[in-house]
Amino acid sequence: MCYDDGVYPTEIDPGEIVVEGREVRFRLNTSLDEIEVKWFKERTVTVIFKEAARFLAKNIKDDLVHTFEDGWVIGNESLQENTRRGRLKIEGPGVASYVAKAREVANFMKTEGKVEITLGAEAYKILSKSWMAREEFRDLRRPEEDRVVWVVTLQVPLDDMTFIYAQIERAIGKIIMVHPTDVDPSRSVLVNARFDLEPEARPNVTDVLWVEMAKGDVLEIKLANSDSLKCRICWQFFHTQHDC
Repeated sequence: MCYDDGVYPTEIDPGEIVVEGREVRFRLNTSLDEIEVKWFKERTVTVIFKEAARFLAKNIKDDLVHTFEDGWVIGNESLQENTRRGRLKIEGPGVASYVAKAREVANFMKTEGKVEITLGAEAYKILSKSWMAREEFRDLRRPEEDRVVWVVTLQVPLDDMTFIYAQIERAIGKIIMVHPTDVDPSRSVLVNARFDLEPEARPNVTDVLWVEMAKGDVLEIKLANSDSLKCRICWQFFHTQHDC
């Protein structure tokens, strides 16, 4: 509630401060950090979207998680007047952290564990587990990153959209899954496209495709992969949050 409403503790110890040029670093007080971790463990659920659910848009993932919440609220008179929602934070393509408004909601979701929720003709599988710290999320993602070979073609121009699938297969390897395209945030007239490939394609992953058009024009298409830098603020490739 304080997070949503912008209510700030004004007398709290901000931690030990270190000034480094035009940057400032805070090292939190251990006891306060432990209190925060305890609060998160009580109210936060790790939500894992399985199979087809991994590739849903964030607003659809929000709706799926709120279905959990609604399932607990219905029939519980103590929350009938509470219309506030929990907050979902995407941690990766198939993983999110859900901060519930009440401990009871988080406990209910963890008790439910695994469910299938039907939207239209499709059934989506969702797992609910105890809260995971950032380090645990990194450990969870690492095996998948090692197993799945993928590239994202950035700012694909319309001129090459027809050929990009065949070009990826010829240059890198067999495509096993095509993800929905995303509008590039920096150039809304262009799209980014992700392709998952067979493991054998890993040695062939490249950084750039150069395409010579029939009329002599040359297009540069950059490719991102699991080794590329990625910003944790804007979620774009080839730079970090320190550069954003």
